[in-house]
Amino acid sequence: MPKLYDLAEDYKFFNQMVENALDSGEELTEDDLQMFIDTLDSLQDGLENKLENIVKFLRNIEGDIKAYKEEEKRLAQKRKYLESKFDGLKSYTQTVLEVNKIEKVKAGNFNVRLQANPASVKILDEKKVPVAYRVPQPDTIDSKGLLAALKGGKTIEGAELVTDKKHLRIS
Repeated sequence: MPKLYDLAEDYKFFNQMVENALDSGEELTEDDLQMFIDTLDSLQDGLENKLENIVKFLRNIEGDIKAYKEEEKRLAQKRKYLESKFDGLKSYTQTVLEVNKIEKVKAGNFNVRLQANPASVKILDEKKVPVAYRVPQPDTIDSKGLLAALKGGKTIEGAELVTDKKHLRIS
């Protein structure tokens, strides 16, 4: 079975052949027209078969992607459960040590101890923090608002509405 790019080249060649025949100024016979029709039919059959096989392959890949996403979701739930269990046991252990005022314990092969955290900042009121301690953030473009304005007919320098893009839809 020919490759899709080969079929595209065949279509291109066929179109050039028809253009040359029409540009020659000679009158086309019924045999010429029948040859063009037969050639076009065979090209179209090849293209339809090739595209059908490609779409079947796309559907298989789509199914695999869905299965992987579901597995990722399942594993993420399992990971979150284990992280929660880990955090709970760690917090429970810390609470037991703090309540009993135990700083250090030799637990078999492990040393368990309470350690002071490094100093950190707690913001009480953001508005009262001086400008010297602020980091400016870069501005971002409101693409949705810009799109709505352009669709509404507004002309905006530095942006334009693009409507000639296409995508492949398979139904």
